[in-house]
Amino acid sequence: MMMRSRHARTGAAVLAALALLQEAPAGMVAAEEEIAGENIVSKEEVAALRREIRALRDQIRALQARVEALAPAAAPQAPPAAPGAAPEVPGASPTAPTPAVPRPAQSPNLLNPAISGVFQLVGNSSLRSRRESDGFSLSEGEIVLEAAADPYAKVNIVVTIPAGESPDFEEAYVTTLSLPHSLQLKGGRFRSALGRWNPLHEHAFFTVDLPNVLRNFLGENLRGDGFSLSALVPNPADLFIESVTEVASTGNEVAFNSRRSDPLFLERLRVFIPASPDASLEAGITGIYGNGGATEKLLQDIEQFGPILEPRRGLASSLQGIDLTYKWKPLTVNTLRSFTWQTEFLRSRRRLEVLRLPALELATARAWGAYTYAEYQFRKRWRIGTRLDYSELPDDPDAIERAGSVVLRFQPSEFQEIRFQYKRTGRNDPAAARFDGRASDDEIFIQWIPTIGVHAAHKF
Repeated sequence: MMMRSRHARTGAAVLAALALLQEAPAGMVAAEEEIAGENIVSKEEVAALRREIRALRDQIRALQARVEALAPAAAPQAPPAAPGAAPEVPGASPTAPTPAVPRPAQSPNLLNPAISGVFQLVGNSSLRSRRESDGFSLSEGEIVLEAAADPYAKVNIVVTIPAGESPDFEEAYVTTLSLPHSLQLKGGRFRSALGRWNPLHEHAFFTVDLPNVLRNFLGENLRGDGFSLSALVPNPADLFIESVTEVASTGNEVAFNSRRSDPLFLERLRVFIPASPDASLEAGITGIYGNGGATEKLLQDIEQFGPILEPRRGLASSLQGIDLTYKWKPLTVNTLRSFTWQTEFLRSRRRLEVLRLPALELATARAWGAYTYAEYQFRKRWRIGTRLDYSELPDDPDAIERAGSVVLRFQPSEFQEIRFQYKRTGRNDPAAARFDGRASDDEIFIQWIPTIGVHAAHKF
């Protein structure tokens, strides 16, 4: 189309020039006759003028030939009518073409889930004694799948493969996307919304190991099969306030090791406060209520003293937690500098049985623990942090652990992380008796975490 319009403009210019040149010879001839009649010029000048006229006539003929050659190309050609199209009616007003309705963009991976894989190579050693757990191991691998089931829900599946064990569904849940009033329902198997650390998978930890209070109160983690309902809470300050309610059955072997049919209830409330353009503060409070069974200490006592006794199940067990998180990430150098401070307090209250020969007696144990972690990013790929731990044992509040750790984290890219950690632990006599008499320990850890595929971002 552009080529045709250019040819049309060229043809019009040539025709205009041709008209001027056609008028020029007539005027020259008249001028020649007038000049000759008045005997103003010589015969040589007249002959030169005639030669010039002949040259102009040759140019006119050349321009005429060029116009004839350009005329077919300059005339616009109507595109051939589509089969079955109505013929044009002469004299009818042209109808504007109907614009084509654009098709919605479709991703070629719409029906394919996002798949990623991650594993952890961990090495640890005690500097004070030789332990069976010392050495290197491929502690755990994960395969993660995430996809939208339809416009109304998405599905997340996390399959863990512990070293030397069978694969297991760490998490597998469906989440709604279109409920009214800012509600969101989740159903399946998922990690409980207890504080800030428990929902994280191991590769997303700040340190190689769990804080002592979480390990002592929960074991590896707290998760369950059930439902979770979250909602945004309206408030006059227009802050982000979220409420999470969970009802689940859990296989936890520490705090809630009763019958699987006994439900676990959780309620969590958290608020996010933007302190400044560079900093934020988040606070949360959590309460969990369920049932527990025989404690580790009771089982050890029964095994040691040998009476044939059957511990009860269905004893009330509860946890309450408070968490605070402060983050500083300056906008001007957000990839180079940052600071995070995170603290959690946990309180445990359990009805339990204790061995009072020759029978078991009911008692109530109240214990608490906490950790605080601070981390500073001093280079684009480097972070250094420190963690302090305090924990009473939930079935024996007189047994106390204290620990301090220093960790160095190196991230060559978003798909790799290498961690180095040193940890020193101290225990009083009741706690040392539960750890083969070790009143203190010094440990070193190294961890390498590579990731492949599209791995979903973790919560801020």
